[in-house]
Amino acid sequence: MKRTLSAILALLMLLGIVCAAIGCSNPVEEQEETANTTAASVAESDIEEVTTESLYDSNGYLKDELDPTLNFNDEVVNIFAWEHTLPEFYVEEQSGNIVEDAVYTRNANTESRLGVKLEFTFAKGNSSAFKEFCKTVSNSIDSGEGAYDLIGCYLRSAGVLTLENKLLDMLEVNHLDFEKPWWSSTLLDLNTINNRLYFISGDIASTLIYQMMFIVYNNDLGEEYNLTNPQEIALEGKWTQELLFQMASGIYKDLDADGKKSEGDSYGLFSITHPLLDIFYMGADMSYVIPDKDGNLTLSDDVLSEKSFAVIDRLNALYQNSNDGFFIKSASANLYSEGNSLFYNVTGQHLSNNFRGSEINYSILPAPKYDETQKNYRTAVAFTHTMYCIPIDAKNTDKSGAVLECMASEAYRNVTPALFETAFKYQYSKNPHDAELFEIIRDNVVFDISRPFFDSLGGDSTSPVRIWRMQIENGKNQLSSTGKTYRSRWISALKTISSELKEGN
Repeated sequence: MKRTLSAILALLMLLGIVCAAIGCSNPVEEQEETANTTAASVAESDIEEVTTESLYDSNGYLKDELDPTLNFNDEVVNIFAWEHTLPEFYVEEQSGNIVEDAVYTRNANTESRLGVKLEFTFAKGNSSAFKEFCKTVSNSIDSGEGAYDLIGCYLRSAGVLTLENKLLDMLEVNHLDFEKPWWSSTLLDLNTINNRLYFISGDIASTLIYQMMFIVYNNDLGEEYNLTNPQEIALEGKWTQELLFQMASGIYKDLDADGKKSEGDSYGLFSITHPLLDIFYMGADMSYVIPDKDGNLTLSDDVLSEKSFAVIDRLNALYQNSNDGFFIKSASANLYSEGNSLFYNVTGQHLSNNFRGSEINYSILPAPKYDETQKNYRTAVAFTHTMYCIPIDAKNTDKSGAVLECMASEAYRNVTPALFETAFKYQYSKNPHDAELFEIIRDNVVFDISRPFFDSLGGDSTSPVRIWRMQIENGKNQLSSTGKTYRSRWISALKTISSELKEGN
């Protein structure tokens, strides 16, 4: 463009000289003004073409750079996906539900743009069924059947299939552009080990938004106790665990008059199931596993740190040593909607299912910081979100890559605006600061590589994640001694994982 503008300016200057020589009626000043105006208009039109028409759609969302002539001649794309109740993979027809309609549009646009037909095969694949899900993939590959072009699976399945060498390195697949905003940059950095990437997620997975962990504050109960809504404090960056636990103290009431702490009473903090305890560990900016300078996975010092012990003590003081906090191991999410707690730690799915239709006047808060010295809020995501992968025997990796990129791009421009911008920030918000705090929650999502490799590190029995949670479940802070017992086992497992990842496929 610079060369073009230079040529135009040179030509205009030459015309000015010629006009001066033959006595053109326009004075030199007018000629210079005309040249500058013309050059400016050319520059502006070129810039408009590059930055608006070429890069962004009419709604301001970045376009992908897939070749518009790509056409796979109505080939079928077989996608093997885990079953769950959230709209993410397939919607049969438009119904007026904004999120489901957006998923339908994403799939329809992908099929139209690439000349493909998306076909989904579903199987149970959650925490109780993911091993069978992985076995189905492995059997397809080992038998030479080659049944699947893409896989959308539960987080733990991705780790298992990676270590079984059943997945392609997606950094070697054409058409995937992981610099684009529809891919999670934090997941990309975390999951790229020894310059290989076997699973990824982002806007393509609505479950990433539904499984974000945060705090719901009961405004009505807060007013009853003359408490100030802490949202202003949160926006100032001063929302901490200490403040949460202080506000949650002195709230208990024996509402059902049974003379004991039970589900029917009123509490300062209400929590269900051990996975939601991650909100306090990861929210305090602690990790379980980190890469060293050589890219090998190592146990984080956070696991057996004084900070880790202190968070356990804080939670046990509330849940176990007073009546003000209530923790139950069962998934009694229906108790959320009864409005008998000042604070609840929840996921976005809990909010959608149990709060938005209730009479509770609630506010949204991020996970509290460990203390005010912590720079940013940190948002944990439950295990139950989707990772996308390409099986090692995919028949046409160009097609797999193009479809995955197109689905992610279309989700970024259709599904995320419907789900996050419209549903969460407006339909699920009840107070003026909710939308702003939802932005903070989503912008500070963090992940930990211990999660996809959870089973190789000891799973539900002895993984560092599970051992930490057990200290709160059991009401005993024995992590110092228990952790030391398992520390060498965790380090050995991480060495094995790192070695297998280095060998690759």
